[in-house]
Amino acid sequence: MKRSMNRLGALAREEAGAALLEFALFAGVLLVLTFGIIDFGRALFTANNLTAAAREGARYAAVLPNPATSTAAIQQRVATYMSPFGSTPIDPATQVLVTYNSAGSSLQSITVEVHYPFTWLTPIRALLGGSLTDTLHARARFRWEQAY
Repeated sequence: MKRSMNRLGALAREEAGAALLEFALFAGVLLVLTFGIIDFGRALFTANNLTAAAREGARYAAVLPNPATSTAAIQQRVATYMSPFGSTPIDPATQVLVTYNSAGSSLQSITVEVHYPFTWLTPIRALLGGSLTDTLHARARFRWEQAY
């Protein structure tokens, strides 16, 4: 009887080791999946706010009497709109591009483009051969209200 108890104890120890190994494998996959979802959510949140910032700059420019003389103000408006959302502040002079679209000699519309560096928190992209830093882009075009 004592011999069978020893076998049961050894069997229980073997199963406990297997359960620990299974948990370790499952926990690794679960953590990668969880942090991947968090990272993707951050990227989607940043892209959405970047689009809203570009739209805000283009809308602001569309109602100005002479937007061509206010490029710096338009760029600053985009940077100010984006500042509470990103961890990296926008440099208005280099990351916000304002173009004026003309038909003949009259201004028709204003396009605002924003380029924002986004850093991934998890190394999943690096493991897949990508970079840990991407540039997110947003563009908005509004018709200049004074043209009509």
